[in-house]
Amino acid sequence: MSLGDRAYLALAKSRSLPALTTDKRWTSLKGVEVKVIKQSGVGGNLMRVGVDVGGSLTKVAIEDDGARQYRLLEYTDPDKVAALIPQTAHVYATGCGARELAARLQSPVKVLDELECFCAGARHLVQEQGLSTVPFVLASLGTGTSIFHVTQESGTRVTGTGVGGGTITGLGHLLLSTGDFAEILSLAARGKRQKVDLMVSDLYRDVGHSPVLSALTAANFGRGGLGGEKADVASAIVQLVVEVVAVLSIQVARTYKESTIVVAGSPSGHTHIQDRFLEIGRHLGYEFAFLRHGAFCGALGALLLGSRQD
Repeated sequence: MSLGDRAYLALAKSRSLPALTTDKRWTSLKGVEVKVIKQSGVGGNLMRVGVDVGGSLTKVAIEDDGARQYRLLEYTDPDKVAALIPQTAHVYATGCGARELAARLQSPVKVLDELECFCAGARHLVQEQGLSTVPFVLASLGTGTSIFHVTQESGTRVTGTGVGGGTITGLGHLLLSTGDFAEILSLAARGKRQKVDLMVSDLYRDVGHSPVLSALTAANFGRGGLGGEKADVASAIVQLVVEVVAVLSIQVARTYKESTIVVAGSPSGHTHIQDRFLEIGRHLGYEFAFLRHGAFCGALGALLLGSRQD
């Protein structure tokens, strides 16, 4: 199971998300269930299914009988996923396992580009939540990170980094003897990164009166082994990842003269991750926003783009 997927599962389970009231055809779906969102004018009697088949989880967006539903399956086996989809449904698949799934389906299926789907799904959720006007900057925080400029017509990948959720679990393995995302985030929430990171205020004592300057990092992990506990190290790990993603996103926002940066992907649903982004945004003058269903951008985008091609 990937880092981002474990993060979403941990978050969803901790919040005890309600079970769906849904068609009996989907009662065999396992995993985290996310609340129904009623949509006016959606669907009629035709079931449309957007499926994002990842490396370890499958994200599903369903439009059926005037409602949209989101589901997270704790497996990617194409035979298992295919067995859940009614033969009469129209299916729109994306992700690394999309073609394997398509080969096993008897129902109509289209395979769509993963990055286009992610941007389309994010665009729709942004407008649905009223978070921002289009265009905007989109940071896709997963195992690694991709950063897009999203307009009404398209999404362009501007840059990216190998620093992401996988960095959190990887450094957790190396420094904390755990790669469990939820455990690392729980530790980080109790720690003080200032015991591990070298701060600007450590170098320039006269900036201590400035909340902004005193909050800035001079060197991540720059204090080395100066007595930090596990929780402090975990806090520094999370800060490293969020800082890199935030600063790259801000650079893209400056280039395209955008004021809002939307962060999506499974890890971004964790409140501690969100708080770190918001803190950096306050200090640097940029607004970060988060999607309620950010883990499902790819599945929703596949459903939306595929439906337009019917």
